[in-house]
Formats: sequence, structure tokens, C-alpha cells
Amino acid sequence: MPQHTRALSLLLLVNLFLLSPPGDAHGILPDEIPMAAGTALRDPGDLAPQTVVLTDHWTPTSLTFTQGQAILLILANASPEWHLLALVDDTALRDQNLIHRLMPDLRKDYPNTRLSEPDTSVQLPWRFDKPGEYSLRCVRAEHQQHSPALTIIVDPPSKP
Repeated sequence: MPQHTRALSLLLLVNLFLLSPPGDAHGILPDEIPMAAGTALRDPGDLAPQTVVLTDHWTPTSLTFTQGQAILLILANASPEWHLLALVDDTALRDQNLIHRLMPDLRKDYPNTRLSEPDTSVQLPWRFDKPGEYSLRCVRAEHQQHSPALTIIVDPPSKP
């Protein structure tokens, strides 16, 4: 199968998976979209904001949350380039890296990504459902090998 056809097939499958209606949603995305690193919240209400800044590195370099905690991640891009920032675990990172290597000009937001132009801020409302270590990084094809990662650690809730 030619590389272009394979890439188009992969993109169609990803879009079908992300946009298929659950239950009786009739083609409308749900308010909560489970992802590998937690749940993307479409209508989050009032959440505590947590701002991180990307220059040639992230400030701060890591964040820690408690399982079940919902926050409004504010991603400030203070770099001179656009980035497609993705909140991922290792499996999702591998899959999204593949998509963007096959289609390097793709500038699309998914529930766990935000397109950020230079000197702008974007918001990612998120609930951390599973303990573990995740990363926030750029999945642009030319940034994949050297993009700094923001490490996000999700701790299990403390026992009473």
C-alpha cells in the first residue's frame, strides 16, 4: 500500500474513533472524552488554573496532581514557533508522532492537543483519572526528536 494511502487511511481511522458518537449522542461529542492520560473536559465549569510556559524549555519543568483532580491547564507559548502540544502517555505519543510524521503539515486539535501560535496561550481543561507519569510535548514532525517535555505526575489519592 503506498505511503500516502496508508497515511490517509490512518487519519480516517483516527477521525472515526475520535468523532464517533457514543450511545445516543447523535454525532455530538460528549462533554468528557476519555484519553490515555485522563479525560478531556469540553464543558469544565470553573476549574483551578495551572499555567505553564514554553520557551526553549517548560517552566515549571514538572507538575504533580492527585488522581481525580481536574484543572485548567493554561499553556503559554513564549517561543518563536507554533507548536501542536499533546498531553500523552507513551502509547499515545507513539501514535500521534506517527500521524504527524506521515502528515507533517497537519495542524489539528484533538481532545488531548492544542495548537499554539507564537506568543499565545491556549487552554486544556483536564481531569487526571489514572495515576502515572505523562508528558506534555510538541508533536510537530520536526520537533519530535528535540521538543522539551513537561512531566506530569499523577499520584493516587492518599488513604485516610
